[in-house]
Amino acid sequence: MLKTPHFVVAGVDSVWASVQRIRLRQGEVAEAVAEVRRLLPPAGTRVVSWWLSERLTPADVEEQLLDAGLDLVADDYLLDGLLATAPPPEGPSDVEVRMASTAEEWAAVRVLQDDIFDNPPDRRPTDEQILAEFRRSSAVLFGAWLDGERVGTAGATPSSRGMLLWGGSVLEDAGGRGCYRALTRARWDEDVRRGTPALTVSANDKSSPVLRRLGFEKVLEFRRIEDVVSEA
Repeated sequence: MLKTPHFVVAGVDSVWASVQRIRLRQGEVAEAVAEVRRLLPPAGTRVVSWWLSERLTPADVEEQLLDAGLDLVADDYLLDGLLATAPPPEGPSDVEVRMASTAEEWAAVRVLQDDIFDNPPDRRPTDEQILAEFRRSSAVLFGAWLDGERVGTAGATPSSRGMLLWGGSVLEDAGGRGCYRALTRARWDEDVRRGTPALTVSANDKSSPVLRRLGFEKVLEFRRIEDVVSEA
């Protein structure tokens, strides 16, 4: 067991997990990877994202993680850390956004989310895992409707300092009609209702420009590498 105090594993959802705020000493990286690989598979976790920033230690931890067998996914590697502390613009009146409040609604949004992101089967939760996720998760999920059809999804995880946004996605045919904007504003409104008006998100080069037009500011840059710890 590692003794370094700032080694944190967070965000386990039975398929994905993340390792954040990495503060390791020289010689501990391989042990840290081994520990995560032992810890997470029993919960059904299959993919672990390691989030790297300029504040990590040791300085060459990325190279050591790659040597330990982790992978760099080129189109999901450099990510902007964005922050919003003022309300994003509202969505158009013809886009309806609703929070999932039942297991059936939660499952429908999660399935659409995976479809839009084109996640392969081994990176999708089973029906049983989705039901368990609905029962235990502190996160919130929203669906966006356009012309009576669910066309977008978005998730957020609340904290005492605001919400972490994730999973914002819109069907290609519905692009350009304000659905993403409406989903972002809905999450802001829910965060205000909870009394913690701040949104944060990690965004790739496609979503970052959109979010910055909605009022988000870049405060950090992340590098993400991943470890497939178990196959479905």
